[in-house]
Amino acid sequence: MIEKFALKFREDTSFQELEKALNDKQVEIAFRAAHTLKGVCMNLGFDHLYKPSFEITESLRAGNLELALQQFDAVKEQYTKTIDTLNEFAA
Repeated sequence: MIEKFALKFREDTSFQELEKALNDKQVEIAFRAAHTLKGVCMNLGFDHLYKPSFEITESLRAGNLELALQQFDAVKEQYTKTIDTLNEFAA
């Protein structure tokens, strides 16, 4: 069951929604996407992605778009690593 949900993470769109909302400077939408991503990572035990997701969520909760934009690189890096690992596992 864990494998099923971990692999299903690849279909989750919260990262893409976060990226788009940040590019569009839509703080509220970015917050919801980051919060969702954080929660999914916590539930699946993706600790390396959870930490930067938590940090960006808190910045967006405070309305600090500039800090969130700076933090996004860490989220993106860990997201990419997570997806790459899941794809390797699935193959």
